[in-house]
This record gives sequence, C-alpha cells and structure tokens, in this order.
Amino acid sequence: MQFRYVAYSLDKGVVSGRVDSEDEAGAKEEVAQRGFKLLRLKPAWQPPTMEQLFPSLFRVGTGDLVRFTRQLSIMVRGGGSLQRALELLHMECNNQVLRRVLTSVRSTVDEGGSLSNALGAHAAIFSPRFVSVVGAGEYTGRLSPALEQMAEILEKEHEAKQKAKRTMMMPLFTIGASGVMLVLMLTVLLPPLLSTFERMGADMPMVTRLAVAMIQWVRSDMTSILGGLGVLAVAFWVMRRIPVLKERMHRFQARIPLWGPIVVARELSVFSRTVGMLVEAGVSLTQAIPLAISGCKNLSLKRAFEAAEESLVSGHGLTTGLRDHSVLPKMWVELVMIGEESNTLGKSMNELADAYQKELETRLGNLLALLEPVSTLAVGGVVLFMALSMFLPLYSGLGALRR
Repeated sequence: MQFRYVAYSLDKGVVSGRVDSEDEAGAKEEVAQRGFKLLRLKPAWQPPTMEQLFPSLFRVGTGDLVRFTRQLSIMVRGGGSLQRALELLHMECNNQVLRRVLTSVRSTVDEGGSLSNALGAHAAIFSPRFVSVVGAGEYTGRLSPALEQMAEILEKEHEAKQKAKRTMMMPLFTIGASGVMLVLMLTVLLPPLLSTFERMGADMPMVTRLAVAMIQWVRSDMTSILGGLGVLAVAFWVMRRIPVLKERMHRFQARIPLWGPIVVARELSVFSRTVGMLVEAGVSLTQAIPLAISGCKNLSLKRAFEAAEESLVSGHGLTTGLRDHSVLPKMWVELVMIGEESNTLGKSMNELADAYQKELETRLGNLLALLEPVSTLAVGGVVLFMALSMFLPLYSGLGALRR
C-alpha cells in the first residue's frame, strides 16, 4: 500500500513523496528512517483493482472454506504443529484470496498469537461463530474436533442453500419465460400482424381485441407503467432501510401461508445449530446466544431471540423470554425449556436443528410441488393466448378473402 507524505528536514526543507508500507505505522517509520520529520501522511490514491471492481469473482466460497477447515482439523489431529499445517495449506491453496489471508494468519501465529485471533482479523471470510468455535477448541484443547464440527455445519448449511436454489430455479424460470413470451408477443409479434388484418377489414375475435387493447394500453401508458415500477422499487428499497418498516415487513413475511413456515424453519434451524455447536464446544450460553442471533436475518425472529438473551442475562432463564413471542412454534420453545432444565441444551439444540432442517426441506418440496403445476398452467395460458390471438384472425382474414 502506498502513502503520500509531507515532511521537513533542516537541509532540504519541506519535501513530499511516497512510501510503500503495509500500514500507517510502517509508513511513519519509513519516513523517519529517511531523516525527515513527518508533517502529514495519508494513503495515496490508487486505481481500483480487479478484486475491488468485481468482488463476487474474488471471494472465498463455502467449498473452499470447508476444505480448509477439514484439512486443518486432520493435520492437527495427526499431531503436527499448527504452523506447519498452515504452511502446507498455504502451499496447496488455489484460491488467491484465501491464500493471501493464510499468509496473514501464518504471520500472526508465528509471532505467538492464537489461531482464533488471527482468523478474527478477517471477518469477511471467517464469521464470529467460526472464530468462537476455534477459540473454544483452543481453550479446551479440542481444536481438531471443533474444526471438524465447524466443517460439517458449514457443509450442511451450504447443501441446504444449494438445494433450496435448485428447488426454486425451474418453476421461477418457467414463469419468467412465460412473462417474456407475453411481452414479446404484445410488443413485437402481434402489432404488424393486426395492422394487416385491419387493412383487410376482417373481423377480429374477442381474444384478439383483448390483445389489441393490451398493446394500446402498454404503448400509451408506458411512461406511467415504468414510473409505477420505479416507485414500487424505491418504496421497497426505503422499507428495507427503515428499521420499523423492515421489521413489520419481516413479521408479515414470517406469517405468510406457505412461505412463512419456510422462513421460520430456516431461522430456527440455523439458530439452534449455532447454539448447540457452540455450547458443546465449550462456549458459555451467554456468549453463544449473541453469536447465534448475529446470524438471524428475519427481524421478527431476531427480536424474539434478543428477548430470550435479556431474560437469560437477568437470571430468568432462556425460555422465559421466548414464550411471549407467538412467531416461535410452541413445540420448539417447550423442547428448548426441557433441554435447559435437564442441562442438555447443546444436545437438544442440535436435535432441533436437524428436525427443522428436515422440515425446511419438506416444505420446500411441497412448495415446489405446488409451483410446478402453477408454472405449467402459466406457460400454457400464455401459449394459448398467443395462439388464439394470432391464428383466429388468420381464419377471419381467409374468410374475408373468399368473400
């Protein structure tokens, strides 16, 4: 990284220049070594790199992270030193971003720092949950089992996300394609054909007249349509950035039939798995709950978990704060209470995570089973509308020619 400086010396007076350094402290030291007294220092402007322009192309995927975690666990379990394991993983790593991060992690560990602190310096790649599990493994002397457990959790969550994407992709693509077909028909295919039929004086069927009315509406009110879509987009953007409106939107989202139970099942699965994993790794419950809450995306459920955290800190137990929130399933709350009372909360949470993960997969399958016929009907309806709008006037035109 380059820094621009303005400095002073008795023989040269005020001078300016650039120095290359990893951080500001190193830049100040470099200027002092040149015999100058520093007056001003700031980072020099540099053109954005490809990684800054296209961050999605230069990221550490879940697969790379799982592979790194599992391999590190195997090497530590085999009795090798942590420094040697990191060195080998650095040499074998193909992801340039992870390779650069491992260089920093190795440097910190070589200087006597802990692995959890070294990983925590790269929050964009290693989540607070990941760092806490590693820290607990180091503290209890069970680093290898903690890393293996973290790798399994990351792999399960990644597989669940990929399965959800695959489940929703085909129906959404089919419905989107039918919408594109309808727009092309109304704007490109039908207008020249209809103008020909009008010149021939042929009577147009009701379906074709409906298509003509839609074309005229789109043409005459295109500005209004685009403006309305723009207003909706801006309103949605604003709602997502105003906390009160965003929370109400998330509360509504959690209560929508069909989709609401999917949202709740996903959040409960992730929250339960995080708490169970951290508690079994040796992290205290008061530390595990905030880390689990940080991974919650639905604000309505997040408020319920925060109420449970407040209840726990005040000494009233975890489930006392959960009971007041109807968005949480009563069965889940009762099972959490049983685990808390029997001092088996970690095991109970892991079992609940597995149960709600299966429920999430079942509900996604049911939603797909509903979307498939709906998407088929949508495409069939569009194709039928196009066929009737285009071919019925042909018969009318041929009849007019015979007369």
